[in-house]
Amino acid sequence: MSAPNMITLLRIVLIPAFATAFLYDQRGLALALFILAAATDALDGFLARLSGQQTRLGSFLDPIADKFLMLTSFVLLGLRGEVPVWALVLVFSREVVIVGGWMIKHFLTRISTVNPSGLGKATTFAQIVTIVLFLLDPALKDVHEVLDLALYVAMAFTALSGLDYLYRGVKELEKRA
Repeated sequence: MSAPNMITLLRIVLIPAFATAFLYDQRGLALALFILAAATDALDGFLARLSGQQTRLGSFLDPIADKFLMLTSFVLLGLRGEVPVWALVLVFSREVVIVGGWMIKHFLTRISTVNPSGLGKATTFAQIVTIVLFLLDPALKDVHEVLDLALYVAMAFTALSGLDYLYRGVKELEKRA
């Protein structure tokens, strides 16, 4: 297995550790594990491109690992009432659009590659920043305007990228029809 794929698998393994730390109110540890997991997202892709080790497995595993990390994080924050329900619905809806679109594309065309968009990458970055800020919340005290702004920016990117993936997927399928 390539080093980039092993790094992606590390991200997947870090998710339950992060969740456990969060659920046991170990905010500092949860934050450190989340930042480590998020850093592996940038590292695995960079190493794969740099070393020429881009694989089909990696192109599939990487976005799945991202989705698990983001969904787990938002669900945990939602369970604590730190993130509003509408944000959870938006994050889940985007992922349903992306994964559902991928499944339809694969079923109709047998193409299984996942091509992230720039807007999708910006969404992941905005979501990571937002989650880090929410994990820091007790240390930030009284700066809820910053948290609200980060959340609204991340959710705007989330909505726009979901619509973008939907639009691009429909256009691609129309070309093949």
